[in-house]
Amino acid sequence: MNPRTFILVCVLFSVFSLWDEAVPFEGNEAVITLPEAIEMALEHNEGILAARDAVREAEAGVVIARSGFLPQISAQGSYTRLAELPAIEMEAPKYGMMEVPVFGPTGDTIGFTVVPGIVGTDIMKYQMGETENYVGRASLQQPLFTWGKIFNGYQIANLNAEASQEDYRKQKNGLVFNVTKSFYGILVMRELVKLAEDAYKQTANHVDAVEERYQAGVASNFDLLRAKVQLKNMEPQVIRVKNGLELAKTGFKTLLGLPQDTTINLKGELDVDVGTQYIVPLQESIDYAKSNRPETKALELRKEMAGKALAISKKANWPNIALIANYDYKKPLYFKNEWGTDWNVTVALQMPIFTGFGNRGKIRQVKYQFSQIEHGFKLLKEGIEMEVRASYLQLEEARKLVESQKENIAQAEEALSIVQERYKQGLATSLEVMDTQLAVTKAKANYLQALSDYVIAKAKLEKAIGK
Repeated sequence: MNPRTFILVCVLFSVFSLWDEAVPFEGNEAVITLPEAIEMALEHNEGILAARDAVREAEAGVVIARSGFLPQISAQGSYTRLAELPAIEMEAPKYGMMEVPVFGPTGDTIGFTVVPGIVGTDIMKYQMGETENYVGRASLQQPLFTWGKIFNGYQIANLNAEASQEDYRKQKNGLVFNVTKSFYGILVMRELVKLAEDAYKQTANHVDAVEERYQAGVASNFDLLRAKVQLKNMEPQVIRVKNGLELAKTGFKTLLGLPQDTTINLKGELDVDVGTQYIVPLQESIDYAKSNRPETKALELRKEMAGKALAISKKANWPNIALIANYDYKKPLYFKNEWGTDWNVTVALQMPIFTGFGNRGKIRQVKYQFSQIEHGFKLLKEGIEMEVRASYLQLEEARKLVESQKENIAQAEEALSIVQERYKQGLATSLEVMDTQLAVTKAKANYLQALSDYVIAKAKLEKAIGK
């Protein structure tokens, strides 16, 4: 058997899995069907867990956006000790007793008497406030009118949560496809191991037959040596195929979150029914994909988000009206050094006058983002149609190959039976027998590849149309 030919066939099946981190699974043995494998991966795969957390993060964003409709209540307290109190100095009249002259009838001073009156001025100092000040305050702020900015922000948060759900669905579809691909990859590798072992046994039996004919003098030493060399050449091939199977299992266990020391036994069959074409017509599949692919829905939602963001940007310079209320418990209260309550209510209007043309830039930025999404949407639909068409054609090609290779196996086995009988009768050479054995092995390997291609192509088409 030609070693390079057989190795090439085996290598085609050696990589069928993703290498993602996952949560460990308890136990040392596992018999796993494909639905169980998918369920396990959806439960433990790190990529899908991250996508699930992204959905929860977006849902938390909805709660944050909703809070804009509700009053914001806060409390604060403070203690202030003043090093020096502010004071006001004022001049005040100084009262006292003063002597005033007493005049007689003729206008002459006849004496003096003492009467109260202003005798000068004093500097009076009035302190403002108290050295120690305490304030406890409860505040409430409630937006009254924002021109729909809060409402649009809330709608954006809801749309983002829906888009995150579609992103999760995309991640889920991709994971299901990769688990399916890995699962059937192991089944193929398992059959290839059996095929390699059977081919080795068949070649060993042929060596024994050549040995008998050599001892009987009807076969040459060259035929015997060639058969033995062929047998030795097959040993590393068998080893490589077995290692390929173990490698595929390692990747599969990592994908599902199983410990590497777990012994797995996949329960499934490669014998699939490919007698009929895919039941959904091509154009119907394309139309379904364009409207149901998670990428399409997510982009539609993000396009709507960009429209809401544009509406917010256009009204960014419009005035906002809010109600602000404060309730204080403080000391001193006005000019009395005692505890008491106070409150105030304010209706405030805030309006940006000039922002350095920043808002104009934001409006243009959002418009271009919106335009990018529209262009991306067109490209996405074109890409989806191309992907569906390619997957559909690959599925049909694989279906035809399965049918042709199944027939090819029957013909190759019949040819081997004939050449073996002819060899026993001395009518065929050892080289003809080995070449025919190689043809049977290649036919079986090609059939396994066709089966694998069909299963994977079908899963790929379902992923392409968004199922």
